[in-house]
Amino acid sequence: MTETTTKAETTEKENGPGIMDFLLNFGKNNPAVIFLLVLILMGAIFSPVFMTVNNFLNILWTVSVLGIVALGQTMLLITGNFDMSVAYIIGLAGISTVLSQMMGADLATSVLIGLLAGGLVGLLNGIIIVLTKANAFLITLGTAILVYSVNLILTQSKTYYASIEAFLLLGRGKIMGGIYYSVIIFLAIAFILQIILKHTTYGRSLYIIGLNQRAGKLAGIKTDTIKIITYIFCGMTAALAGLVMTARTGSTVGNAGVGMEFESLIASVLGGTSLFGGRGGTLRTVIGVLVMGVLNNLLILLDTPYEAQQIAKGTVFLFVVFLDGAFQGSKR
Repeated sequence: MTETTTKAETTEKENGPGIMDFLLNFGKNNPAVIFLLVLILMGAIFSPVFMTVNNFLNILWTVSVLGIVALGQTMLLITGNFDMSVAYIIGLAGISTVLSQMMGADLATSVLIGLLAGGLVGLLNGIIIVLTKANAFLITLGTAILVYSVNLILTQSKTYYASIEAFLLLGRGKIMGGIYYSVIIFLAIAFILQIILKHTTYGRSLYIIGLNQRAGKLAGIKTDTIKIITYIFCGMTAALAGLVMTARTGSTVGNAGVGMEFESLIASVLGGTSLFGGRGGTLRTVIGVLVMGVLNNLLILLDTPYEAQQIAKGTVFLFVVFLDGAFQGSKR
């Protein structure tokens, strides 16, 4: 018996880990992928419409706005920070763009104004956090209230409509009648950011700051400058998402992006980016965003009440925070 066991162990060592070990390790390191596959399987079983090409294209189109926001949020999370004002930056960017169009600005100018509005909020967040060393959650929550107030003042609680037809292509346009421009923008940004994270000094600095900011300073990294730059970038990605959302509907309101601050965090953490910093990637965030999109799509196809949809989202959020906390606890 002992000889047989020894032979089996020797064979396993020679051939490497078995298929079960591989699957267990893969599931542990890529829970979002497993979750996505389970949701797709459920959709195939319970809805005849789910597995159609049009439905998958619709899912990608629907999540592209959330995805763009989540990519900026991911960059911040890697440093151990986050931004709760992104939801209202979405509204501010749309409002700034539409109002500038109404005042006679051309397409390029109005889009630039919208992006700069988001960048300025990000700059404000970054400077306050760096100077005060205060909690990022509280600072950006305060900024969110401030930006929302500005949105209401600018719109007077009314709906405003885009006046340049070409602008609408940003949210509605397709390549050869298939994939939406916004989906291509989302995926292109994800790939570019992944390259930046893995192959540039700036990207590697984000991980170092998230793991040990003090060590980063001692290594000569300008941590405060990098934080401010990352907050500006997060504000501009939220603004870009706001432009896509505005172009999609053709109109904008002050609370256009409400809820996306939490959904972007859920998607990022679900994709493997840690709330504690030092771990994550934008391609993983794409998977997390797809999980959110497939879950929403499946709930809608199954005629799930709105209240139950919100319960599902809340449950997913608690689940991913628990997993993130458990993972960090195992590292301590």
